[in-house]
Amino acid sequence: MIRILPIVLLTFISLWCVSAQNKVSGFVYEDLNKNGVKDLGEPGISQVGVSNGEQVVRTDKSGAFQLSVDKDQIIFVIKPTGYKVPVDENQLPQFYYIHKPEGSPVLNYKGVSPTGPLPEEVNFPLFATQESDRFSALIFGDPQAYNKKEIDYYYRGIIKELEGIQGVEFGLSLGDLVGDDLSLFKPYIKATQAVGIPWYNVLGNHDLNFDAELDQHSDETFEAHFGPTNYAFNIGKVHFIVLDDVLYPDPRDKKGYWGGFRKDQLNFVKNDLKYVPQDHLIVLAFHIPISETGKDTFNDKHREALFRLLKKHPYTLSLSAHTHIQKQDFFGKESGWRHKTPHHHYNVGTTSAIGIREL
Repeated sequence: MIRILPIVLLTFISLWCVSAQNKVSGFVYEDLNKNGVKDLGEPGISQVGVSNGEQVVRTDKSGAFQLSVDKDQIIFVIKPTGYKVPVDENQLPQFYYIHKPEGSPVLNYKGVSPTGPLPEEVNFPLFATQESDRFSALIFGDPQAYNKKEIDYYYRGIIKELEGIQGVEFGLSLGDLVGDDLSLFKPYIKATQAVGIPWYNVLGNHDLNFDAELDQHSDETFEAHFGPTNYAFNIGKVHFIVLDDVLYPDPRDKKGYWGGFRKDQLNFVKNDLKYVPQDHLIVLAFHIPISETGKDTFNDKHREALFRLLKKHPYTLSLSAHTHIQKQDFFGKESGWRHKTPHHHYNVGTTSAIGIREL
């Protein structure tokens, strides 16, 4: 059961050493003193998912994992129920390690600086916590500020009213964090952190490196600020999967963008879901709605492929933004959905600074 609260608040109720540069290994551990270092005596945590964005492995009884890695990947832990990941001074969750030895390609907006060779271990600290199967989260559509003045509108019109909010587990912005000017990522982060809760982010079509020639490089500046564009985490009996569903350039004509997924993204969903109990609620979050809006905005075959991956998980919800309107869609067997109860897709209204006037 999910209770939708006004504007932006949803409540969810759930029914080793590196042997070579193509391998990364380390531990997921309980950081008892919260110093970010795996100290002697701090226990490893078993059966925790770790991913390179496509493959997903689980830690062994000592908390150890090993994954293949190439020259352009982000390794991340899939936060398990009953634990928290650290956040930085801006309330951004720190659950990933970027591996780009040569850095991002040269683009108009700076991407990731060269990270150099892999460290001996890539370790992920977690903090034990009490989590309820009933919790609330703030869900934003399209902040989409085009300049610093609009960032200020966004702060005063939305964020200021939420500062110090209690009883909310985390926040999530569903893409279009800014309006094409990626230098505004930092002001957006600074404004949003004032809410005072961990804040996750989704890539939108206005958050792209438009001079990128490949879709895999269209998120380089986003990655430098927020980490992976495809990831997952658990809270209570709810499993969240965040995906970049903006294909750029459009694979049909190399112009503009199209809603859909790459093969490696669908592989990630497939591999991730292997470890999610069938009675848990799956919440998918992306930017472009999987429903059509009168135009061919999303690849129907990709939606059907996603639905096939969910065939063993009857309890689902998907969230999107992009259109600046609130809209509910329900997908049944005619759309490739394979359960008796339709799939619920909620397109969230915007928090865009475009519609906020100076107070």
